[in-house]
Amino acid sequence: MKLDEKLKLLPEQPGIYRFISKDGKIIYIGKAKKLKHRVRSYFTESQQSDYRVINLVPNIADVEWIVTHTEAEALILEDKLIKTHKPKFNIQLKDDKSYPYFKLSVSELYPRLTLVREIDKDGSLYFGPYVSATQARMTWRVIRKYFPLRQSKMVLDGSKTYRPCLNYQLKKCLAPCAGLVAVEKYDRLVQSVIHLLKGNYEELINNLKTEMGQQAEKMNYEEAAVLRDQIHVVRQTLLKQRIVSKQKIDRDVFAVVRSGGFAGVQVLFVRNGILLSDDFFLYKKAERYDDQEIVRSILSRLYLAGDRFVPKEILLPFTYDHATMFEAFCEQQKDTRTHIRIPQRGEKKVLIDMALKNGEQSLAVRLKTIRADEKILAEVKHSLKLKNLPRKVECFDISNISGTNNVASMAVWEDNRSSRANYRKYKIKTVIGANDYAAMTEVLSRRYRKMREQKLPEPDLILIDGGKGQLSSAVKVLKEEGVDLNRIDLIGIAKGRTEKKAGADKGESDFEYVVKPGRKNIIPLRKNSSTLFFLQNIRDEAHRFAISFHRNVRGKKGLTSQLEAIHGIGDVKRKKLLKAFKNITTIKKASLEELEQAKGLSKKDALSIHRFFHPESTPGKKAEQSKDFQSG
Repeated sequence: MKLDEKLKLLPEQPGIYRFISKDGKIIYIGKAKKLKHRVRSYFTESQQSDYRVINLVPNIADVEWIVTHTEAEALILEDKLIKTHKPKFNIQLKDDKSYPYFKLSVSELYPRLTLVREIDKDGSLYFGPYVSATQARMTWRVIRKYFPLRQSKMVLDGSKTYRPCLNYQLKKCLAPCAGLVAVEKYDRLVQSVIHLLKGNYEELINNLKTEMGQQAEKMNYEEAAVLRDQIHVVRQTLLKQRIVSKQKIDRDVFAVVRSGGFAGVQVLFVRNGILLSDDFFLYKKAERYDDQEIVRSILSRLYLAGDRFVPKEILLPFTYDHATMFEAFCEQQKDTRTHIRIPQRGEKKVLIDMALKNGEQSLAVRLKTIRADEKILAEVKHSLKLKNLPRKVECFDISNISGTNNVASMAVWEDNRSSRANYRKYKIKTVIGANDYAAMTEVLSRRYRKMREQKLPEPDLILIDGGKGQLSSAVKVLKEEGVDLNRIDLIGIAKGRTEKKAGADKGESDFEYVVKPGRKNIIPLRKNSSTLFFLQNIRDEAHRFAISFHRNVRGKKGLTSQLEAIHGIGDVKRKKLLKAFKNITTIKKASLEELEQAKGLSKKDALSIHRFFHPESTPGKKAEQSKDFQSG
């Protein structure tokens, strides 16, 4: 069916539409309240001034659509399909970081405060987001010191008490596990933390002052001193905060800024009228995307996935075409009423202007960094006589100890930055003993066979940690896997030794050099050069990643060998034990009660594990732990 005929069949219902190119690829996915009106609007004369439409429409050969029951369903479906198909004309953020939140488990008798990155519908209170994890941890340490909520994971229902831990002796916990604090007193502490995290400082200070006076009258001077310290901490926190709104409301404020082919989105996270944190998102090659598409991308990034927090108000600098659809989604899927506002005056407009000003500064700083990175990449290409600008580099390293637990790592560098989401680690399967050449052959074969079969993006440069021997092995296996070395650069980086010519004493010192296929002579790397630092950073990161993985594998193997000696603990229970306690040290230190609470373990299993690591704690009973494992 011809495209013109198909457009006449579009329904007046909500849904998503997909534009297909001549070669059958999806090039754009959109949503609509009324599919017929939205899709046909792309082909009207009024849209021909839109830069994105001008580039998009000539590439459309076909259109497909899916009707949904509601606008909210269309929004969700569009987001999923864009993430799956990654269409050319839909902008996407590669960065999928999550923010830290404070979680207060108010559904428990004695709530505890933790830092999390995912929000669950579990009845807990969440405070955030904190863009800086460092800032969040500093706040957490202050709260733990002056508002000592419990830290243990034990289920406390008041029916069972335990012996207090070291935190109680250090005055970092009130020991609710041992029944040493009344529920009412602990609840007052919890309410203080809630006021602190919400920014209700005046109310909190007044409450603490009142309670301090009462304790002083009763001559409980130690209690009064604790309350005095809490007031001081709250005042210090208040000085660091910036109050930007008279209304105590949660708002996220957005501004879109552009420069050349780049675009940026500045976000201000306002909580209870206080500017809690801010973040900046950079979009490269953004000239083909309009502001509407950028807003769609950032709203998807921040709010659509999982149970992420959505504020009461979202402030935008311009009208968003799908605002009502997004608000409907929040009401149906998030159980919250959210309104998208476009302020023209007042304090909300001041917030938009603040976001715009900060966005312009952030974009200028990022562009300056990008230009510096471009200069470094150009220098690396020139000094090493590369065919490509090394925008994407894949670097490989092997790690083992005396030929045991052979592993390999692949670190990835994109635009002079580490791309940790693309890192890969490998357990060497076909090599026994210390044979780095064979191990490198295996890992390169596995990596680039997968790249060929799954049509993954190619790197500009493949970097091997090694000299001519490793490079020769790499050339052979890459050719076997169909890697075109006339198009992709391949080099090895290694260390050499040279005699010192100056001075009476002659000694030896290390220097770094590069080897290339088809080149007899090495390329020495000048000290303090940008090329040397560029290659060293990537090589050292691959080395760090490989060693970290090797330690993890070695540690798990050693841990498993110890756990195998415990009677009644098989493979399934060992995995559950490792999932619950992470490492051998935590398992050794765990109390019998904590072991009993681990999922998948019975009380008998918990007792066996506790006896194994603490034979002295069960007098009169024969220890099950063998001497071979006494030292751990």
